[in-house]
Amino acid sequence: MDVLILARRFTVITLFAAVFAITFSAAVVRGGGGGAQSHFGANYTCLNVTSPFCTGVR
Repeated sequence: MDVLILARRFTVITLFAAVFAITFSAAVVRGGGGGAQSHFGANYTCLNVTSPFCTGVR
């Protein structure tokens, strides 16, 4: 009987965590803007090479 209660609680917590993760990822994607971006120090695609935000070889 105790295992069933724990399994039910785990299921509810997991579903809440999944809903939170989906809504949080949707908020990040919507607020993140569009186009190529820099991730973890990687250079992103520069359309305007005179921009001070463009790094790397010109």
